[in-house]
Amino acid sequence: MFLEGKTLSKFPIKIFFLPKENIESNLVAFAVPKRNFKSAVDRNRVKRQLREAYRLNKQILDEIHGKKFVMLFLFLGKVKPQYAELEKAMVKLLKKLGDENS
Repeated sequence: MFLEGKTLSKFPIKIFFLPKENIESNLVAFAVPKRNFKSAVDRNRVKRQLREAYRLNKQILDEIHGKKFVMLFLFLGKVKPQYAELEKAMVKLLKKLGDENS
């Protein structure tokens, strides 16, 4: 995915994605670097927030008929984010992904 895929970024999230046509649903992963958050508790909290923001807004991608993606959401920030900030970035990224691949 890193070699063939494409990227989009809206601070504090970067998304690596690869369009796939032979999968039933989008495959999604979330990553928070240990370099930025030493504590596993903090990394897990950010990943939970990312998963929730994606879960509540994934219908944006469902509007693209026939296209499914393998995606990795990477958190780039160095401080613990507010949920509203993450959700705003997630919505913009998903809309941009949908516009570029529709």
